[in-house]
Amino acid sequence: MIKMKRFYLTALSGVGALLIMGSVVCGEDVFRSATPEVKSTMKKLDEFLNKVEDALMAGDLPRASSLAKDLDMACHKLCDVDLSTARLTSAEKEEFKRLREDFHYRVERFDAAAKASSTDIAQFEFEKARQSCGNCHKLFKKKA
Repeated sequence: MIKMKRFYLTALSGVGALLIMGSVVCGEDVFRSATPEVKSTMKKLDEFLNKVEDALMAGDLPRASSLAKDLDMACHKLCDVDLSTARLTSAEKEEFKRLREDFHYRVERFDAAAKASSTDIAQFEFEKARQSCGNCHKLFKKKA
């Protein structure tokens, strides 16, 4: 009976260690120290994207354009993410840079279309910005 208790305690401590270190061991901690910064930036980007989408769906292009400026400022934070601490190959780092540049480009195009009151182009560029997010998440978001 005592041997069984030791076994369970050992197994339980092993599981605890795996849970604590699991994200690093399983490769989930891609950005190490940048993770909180990336999470915070992504949360802000998602909030702004939702607000822009609401304005766009309401047909309020001037408001959507104004919100796009805030989205663009949040996007600049994404451009400042330090990739030197990331556990990515150089090819992955280049792909991350390319995807964030594509997102920034789409936001700028959306803003220009919204200012020009071109609803169809604004919707197209907004959808492309959302797709850019999805493409990046497929490659870099932590696995559940």
